[in-house]
Amino acid sequence: MKNIVLSVLFLFAASSIYAAPVANSIVKIGVIVNTNSANIGASANFSISDAKGKKLNLSKGLTRLSYSGGVVSVENNKLTLPLRVESDRGLLYANKTAYRGYFLIVKSQQGGIAVINVLKLEDYLKGVVPRESDAKWPIETLKSQSVISRTYTLANLGKHSAQGFDLCAQTHCQVYGGASAESPLSNEAVSETANQVLTYNGKYAQTVFHANCAGHTENPRYVWGWTDVPKYLEGVKCGFCKDAPYSQWETLIEEDFIRRQLLKTEKGIGEILEIKPEGKTPGGSAIEVIVKHTKGEIRLNAYRFRLLTDAWKIKSNTFKEIKKTEGSFYFSGFGWGHKVGLCQWGARGMGLDGKTHNQILQFYYPGTEIEIVKYRN
Repeated sequence: MKNIVLSVLFLFAASSIYAAPVANSIVKIGVIVNTNSANIGASANFSISDAKGKKLNLSKGLTRLSYSGGVVSVENNKLTLPLRVESDRGLLYANKTAYRGYFLIVKSQQGGIAVINVLKLEDYLKGVVPRESDAKWPIETLKSQSVISRTYTLANLGKHSAQGFDLCAQTHCQVYGGASAESPLSNEAVSETANQVLTYNGKYAQTVFHANCAGHTENPRYVWGWTDVPKYLEGVKCGFCKDAPYSQWETLIEEDFIRRQLLKTEKGIGEILEIKPEGKTPGGSAIEVIVKHTKGEIRLNAYRFRLLTDAWKIKSNTFKEIKKTEGSFYFSGFGWGHKVGLCQWGARGMGLDGKTHNQILQFYYPGTEIEIVKYRN
């Protein structure tokens, strides 16, 4: 019966690809958000132009930019922000990382300068997919990552508009490693899915993803408190990530460290006596965590507890056991991440099973459609 259901899902996933709205093809990515100095250059001759029309023509390699008193110093030249750095033939460099496109250098909100990489969205994805996935994974898995990363990008353009760019290069948005991160297979995945996005009822889908669901993806109602959850994110049973790292995990964290972390947002916590998961979601995760201490007890959303404590050590809030032992707490559980949306290790498993990226996406975001976006520039 399970195989029949999956077959129906996969058949539905292979349905037609439709046309989507027009979108910008150029993105601005904050690769260095705030600094007073940086090494900028290119693999070929390049130029730096400032706001007053001054232009420096420089040989390939790196040159040092220093910012002080509202002025940028470059090889004994004083330049006025904003700056534009470009090369006709080569890749640009910011410190040791290579990038396509060109740089804008502007004053940052924090008082230093920010380096913004301006490039085509499709080129940007070539530096995202191998950082958000594994470039050695099956091509169809990488294609599914390409589609959801493209969709996320277009749905979140302008997220950092107050800082002068669209998205940052960190986990707050999507991890972006520039041209230095590119690989032939992930580049192929981006190219073969060019312009494909995931939609639901004519709008960009919320293509959240995580590392390993350990058997069942999660409803964001229990993770982030969403009250209006789209049907495609309600959660699905996944049997494709069983061999993934951290399908089961365990860790030991000192009681004093946990208390100090919780005290950053919670008041009056004494010595912690017991940490107890409470309730269970359809995906198998704890809904709340009760922390009993010498001055009382507090209740926290389980996902929030994980973030407040140590999200690297506590891999998920799908707990197997929590117990106190010799001044520390022992945690064990299943999966890695918030477990909402696409399970990356599950997508890998599906790719190894010969499933297409359409089938992978339809499985983790049931009812969505792949559409083709048209770029306006």
